Amino acid sequence: MKFVASLKKSWPVWASVALLSLAFPPLNLSLLVFVAIAPWLASLRDTDAKGALKSSALFGCLYILFQMFWVMPFVLEWTHKPVLAVVPWVICGGLGALLYLPLGWLIKQCWKRNWPWLIPIVWAAHEGFRAYIPVLAFPWGILANPLWQFPQFVQHAAFGTIFMVSAWLVIPNLALAMLVWPEKTADGEKIPPAQSMIRMAMIFGGIMLVSAYRYSQLPIGTKKTVTLGQPGIDLAFSPREGRYRDLLAAGNLIQSRALAHGTDLLVFPEGFSEGDPRVPPFSPVGETPLLPVVMGGKRSADGSTYQTAFGYDGKWSVADKTRLVVFGEFVPFRELPLLSGFNLPSGDLSPAKELKTLTVNGMVLGPLLCFEGVFPDLADRHGRLGAQLLVQMSIDDWYERTPAWEQLWQSSIWRSIESGLPLVRVGSRGQSLATNARGGLIAMVPKGNMAAEPVQLVVPDKSDAFPYRMFFVYLCWGLSAGLGILAVRDRLRARIS
Repeated sequence: MKFVASLKKSWPVWASVALLSLAFPPLNLSLLVFVAIAPWLASLRDTDAKGALKSSALFGCLYILFQMFWVMPFVLEWTHKPVLAVVPWVICGGLGALLYLPLGWLIKQCWKRNWPWLIPIVWAAHEGFRAYIPVLAFPWGILANPLWQFPQFVQHAAFGTIFMVSAWLVIPNLALAMLVWPEKTADGEKIPPAQSMIRMAMIFGGIMLVSAYRYSQLPIGTKKTVTLGQPGIDLAFSPREGRYRDLLAAGNLIQSRALAHGTDLLVFPEGFSEGDPRVPPFSPVGETPLLPVVMGGKRSADGSTYQTAFGYDGKWSVADKTRLVVFGEFVPFRELPLLSGFNLPSGDLSPAKELKTLTVNGMVLGPLLCFEGVFPDLADRHGRLGAQLLVQMSIDDWYERTPAWEQLWQSSIWRSIESGLPLVRVGSRGQSLATNARGGLIAMVPKGNMAAEPVQLVVPDKSDAFPYRMFFVYLCWGLSAGLGILAVRDRLRARIS
């Protein structure tokens, strides 16, 4: 009976997790993000602080378990041990519960103080916080992510990143929560939310109109032909024997097709340069490619090894990766016995100390190497460094048969929307794509195929996005911290009195 009663009490959590999860891969019912969290928001208003903590822990555990269930097939393919594959997934659920504890508690504080207007800010602060946790960054499941396919409605990301769009999406959820589950007075009478509905509708609609206007104003620039060089070769799990031979054949064919297209820039994926980590890189197109090229690989310098973007237009230039994949490119707590069975990489890569652009064939490129594409601040900084085109090189083969694969390439489109720059993305087997300067998808290469896809891009002189859009995240952090301090102060005063 206690279990049934607990289940009835927690139904808003289960409902919101289910609706929100349906909006993400693999089902992609994206428009559900406008209503998905409404039941949970309403339930947090009608509980106490202790109940809010329990509710948020359950929400975080369930939601992150869904978001991270791709970890099991990924680890299974790596270790071939089903038991080991379950362990990191369960750990992710526990981390999700901890990460969401402050979110539910702070939302409760907003309701308690009659400050529902602050709830979107708190939500954005939480998403920004978990995306940038040192070492264990958790940028999965951002509320706004499913709206990548509607760039005309989310251009305000150019003023405050994807996290501002998440805050905007909380508004209709909040309105629905107040309308369907209205607050009651002490006498049990429902409080009509008419004025609140009007204000929220005006704010929500006004932001959408601004976004639509920005989307219609494409920046002026120079037309360039960029070729997406997708080798169609598994660079994650395929046997290393014969891989270079296959890359050599694909690379030569792609290069010859790019020459026939009159290409201004040919982009190959991360990992295209294998073997000797030096400059010039040891790659299937040789030390002197026949046209301007950008590719990903490894290089060694000063006793460290880096994931690197290599650019060539008669001379070689390099930009090293600054944001590494935990347990993939470096392993924290390597000495723990638990990690010995996971067949983890034996040597750690080093992150670059400085983010750099590449200038290739007269274009200033902002290179993003694989995992770097999920972080808004890197595209932001590239724009401030003068980048005219974002170039992402990836090895997505690790995640190809999981929902993580879709979120990775969808996040690339968000970096284009935020920065006001065109973007090209090339994966070894996909997903390779190109966007215009507003994040509109203009080319997509079929997954798994070898392709040399030419794309006509208008490359602007510079980004026209707000150059300090990460300030929105910092503002959200500051306001949320202030709310938390007020709540703790009031609790201490109550105890003293």
